[in-house]
Amino acid sequence: MSKCFQFVDEDKGPIDPETLTSNDGPRVNQVGLSRKHILDAVDRSVERLGTYIDVLQIHRMDRDVPPEEIMKALHDVIESGKVRYIGASSMAAWEFQMLQNIAVRNGWHQFISMQGLYNLLYREEERETNQYCNATGVGLFPWSPLAAGVLTHPWTDRSDLREQKDPFLQLLFRTSENGADKAIVGRVQELAGKKNVSMAQVAQAWLISKGCMPICGLETKERIDQAVGALEVELSADEVAYLEESYVPKLPIPF
Repeated sequence: MSKCFQFVDEDKGPIDPETLTSNDGPRVNQVGLSRKHILDAVDRSVERLGTYIDVLQIHRMDRDVPPEEIMKALHDVIESGKVRYIGASSMAAWEFQMLQNIAVRNGWHQFISMQGLYNLLYREEERETNQYCNATGVGLFPWSPLAAGVLTHPWTDRSDLREQKDPFLQLLFRTSENGADKAIVGRVQELAGKKNVSMAQVAQAWLISKGCMPICGLETKERIDQAVGALEVELSADEVAYLEESYVPKLPIPF
């Protein structure tokens, strides 16, 4: 799997996160979903990989580019043999459906996957996007399945380095946390104790029960083993309902 949207620093130097999506100055045509950037990004990815791309995900929607241009470029990289399938990530449900409809009208390749923000603490994708994907056979690959680690340890345990250093953890979860989040984390901890598994495995098992294949950050063998172990964790319908019961709807995060 590979992605296309943000700037990729070939020199691996320091990157300012605020300019990752800035299609201007020295990074013009190296950001976004213009035809030029999609074709160039695929060529560079294939060169680095030394083989084809199985799934190319557009990493967010580019609202500065005509949607027809986006879909035609994605169709063409599949036809070239460099990409096998295409997927999308975090956008409004109507935008995703619009892109799919453009592909259908023109006989172009359609998206086979959606990579949205979805976990026990953020379930707004259930309103429209997940339902549309399930109805049309689009696979769901949620990102941040563990809510940036919030679902992996007790609510009051905030001593790890990520709690202090990760701006996305603060932006996406800590700044909007509420009593419902605390209750959900507590229930994840409770079920993990009863089943003698990790909290992460319970959170991942819940996503699997919803028909999703979560994208997990795996930096160590222990985390790989833990993620694989989540496949063996079975949650009953009552346990799934118990984990979901405390959820309070949130304002959708704009992407």
